[in-house]
Amino acid sequence: MTLNSRVPLVYLRVGEEGIVLDIVGGRGAVSKLLALGIVPGKRVKVMGRRGGAVLISVNGSKFVLGRGLAMKVIVHVEQKD
Repeated sequence: MTLNSRVPLVYLRVGEEGIVLDIVGGRGAVSKLLALGIVPGKRVKVMGRRGGAVLISVNGSKFVLGRGLAMKVIVHVEQKD
């Protein structure tokens, strides 16, 4: 990742973390993500992948998001030195 990048959650590698900046999508997708606790300002970590799905950790809980939903979550990633 580039320094201080803004990318869809699906582009993070396993073990990378990001802070949710925005959710871009329709009302249904936004409501589903908000209900899971994926809200702006929260830190999310990619724990694993399976096909297009992404296993994430947020608020101490783990969830699997399909690629489509993970593309709608825009995160801020800081490159570590």
